[in-house]
Amino acid sequence: MAQVTRRLRVLLIGAIALVASILLTQGIDWASSSSGGISPLALAQDNAPPPALAPALPMVSGSFEDPQGRFQIGILDGYSVSTVGATPLFQAADGSLAYTVAVAPLLPNSSPEAAMVAAAESTFGAGEGFVAGDVQPIAGGGVRINWAGRLSQGAAPPQPITGKIFARQRDAQVYLLMVAATSTGEAQVADAINALGSTLVVP
Repeated sequence: MAQVTRRLRVLLIGAIALVASILLTQGIDWASSSSGGISPLALAQDNAPPPALAPALPMVSGSFEDPQGRFQIGILDGYSVSTVGATPLFQAADGSLAYTVAVAPLLPNSSPEAAMVAAAESTFGAGEGFVAGDVQPIAGGGVRINWAGRLSQGAAPPQPITGKIFARQRDAQVYLLMVAATSTGEAQVADAINALGSTLVVP
């Protein structure tokens, strides 16, 4: 049971990080760019093949409402929903991608951005191997924090996990949206960010 709880906590860290970029990343309109197919001219010029698309991400098929009424977030189809303490964890069946939303108090600091980063580090810094990376401001307020960590399962060697944290202040609290992925789910991070960012609702 301790192993499962530990794994959920690490994936919880990952989940919030991935969603952090959701509001910053715009998906590519593959449909419009490829609707005409490959032209004979392109074939004649022997152009390189288009980049491989990331595995399809499940659609949002439901909504989770925080029992304390602090927020709502979409649920990706087929993802399990559990809790770690008072924090929800949404996880793919194979454990390759997960996301979460946490609410933390705004810590006193020299600037709003630094205070939001401090809140994220205070919330997730105890995660296994958690290291915060570069921080970028988000239009309209808030910051995006890149991060990396490790996931240990039994006797197997730790595997790297990566993600992003989106932090936004509301009054004296910071809302942290995190998405995390192992190497298997890393290609879906951008799609997860796009899909989940618009579903987060804060009263």
